[in-house]
Amino acid sequence: MKNKLQEYIAQQGLARFKELVYAYADKHEYQCILDSCQLNTGVYGGEFEFLAAIGATQVYTSWSTFEQATTQGKWLFGVLGYDVKNHFESLSSENNAVIDTPELLFFEPQILLGMDKNQQVSILKGDIQPDFFDAVLVENKRDISPVYSPISHTDYIQKIEEIQELIRSGEVYELNYCVPYSHSFQAFEPVLFHLDLLQTSPVPMGAYLRANQLYLCGASMERFLMKRGNTLVSQPIKGTIKKGQTQEEDAALITQLKTSEKDRAENVMIVDLVRNDLNIVCKSGSVQVNELFGIYSYLQVHQMISTVEGEVLPEVSISDILKATFPMGSMTGAPKIAAMNYIEGLENFKRGWYSGALGYLTPEGDFDFNVVIRSVLCDMDKRVLNYNAGGAITIDSVAEQEWNEVQLKTKAITEILKLSEN
Repeated sequence: MKNKLQEYIAQQGLARFKELVYAYADKHEYQCILDSCQLNTGVYGGEFEFLAAIGATQVYTSWSTFEQATTQGKWLFGVLGYDVKNHFESLSSENNAVIDTPELLFFEPQILLGMDKNQQVSILKGDIQPDFFDAVLVENKRDISPVYSPISHTDYIQKIEEIQELIRSGEVYELNYCVPYSHSFQAFEPVLFHLDLLQTSPVPMGAYLRANQLYLCGASMERFLMKRGNTLVSQPIKGTIKKGQTQEEDAALITQLKTSEKDRAENVMIVDLVRNDLNIVCKSGSVQVNELFGIYSYLQVHQMISTVEGEVLPEVSISDILKATFPMGSMTGAPKIAAMNYIEGLENFKRGWYSGALGYLTPEGDFDFNVVIRSVLCDMDKRVLNYNAGGAITIDSVAEQEWNEVQLKTKAITEILKLSEN
């Protein structure tokens, strides 16, 4: 079967092969497809260009069962919700969710396909049936309501003022504040939306997750944490600017982002936080900032990304690593615990899977997780879509500019959905 898959790629091309995998996986109630959109390059690229976990032999929806499963040498795919933090610190989440989700969800796949950067396919677990090549994506007209958010422009400006007052009083020095958006729908095909999203906004950490009626369609470019052997790598993003209309404008915008004192200050605050987190589970002196203020360009935006690496202590478990580092500092602020406490009062929704981490663990104990941003959550039973966006607020933040950045971060999603609104 592996040879047939390789022949299919040679004859039909990579894009058609990926569509075929999505179509075949879509027949199963549990699936997770991780797609780097051919942007998986450089020293810190993941091991796989494309991974498809299809079907489930076991499902885990609580921290205790997941923690145990991480010690059993299994392939695991899924998502850590933001509120897993409550298991690690004296924190709580009393806000209502736009869409209810379990605090985390991981599954052990029945079938696992992998593809490396040379487009070589491996069947890592189980086997593909001959009907794989008959799978097709079913076209379906989207029928979606206009967007709704409980936070108006005026509300947002007021919240930024509240956050800056907290900063002035010394409670926090950076806080990530997010805004929820939702649509109801009569017709919506998550897999088709996800493929449109990755075409509109190709990213190195794209992820598609289905768990029964829940779907997560993600175009994240941010790596939360990767473990390969004894090396841990985190790549926090802080700093976003739009793409230009011409090469000259684009170059000017890149320079503007690269030299922005505000964005550099935000970025270095989170880099320091990540360094502190990694120092808990890494050998003394091994944590290094390998790249500071790197500028990475995507179809929709330019991002400022830094890379922090450390050598993990041999006696440290996967759950120890997650307890020390989760959630990503770029989605909380600093100091982390104080920021998370204030976020609960400032935001009026439960983040759920948003700003958590989605990815996989290998039987050898390696893993790779993104940060759940630029993602749409769908409940097919309740016919509701939800996505959220936000940014890091510092004392130098200008509220109107922060509002515009929220709109920029949802641009790829809203462009696709607006085509479908009644």
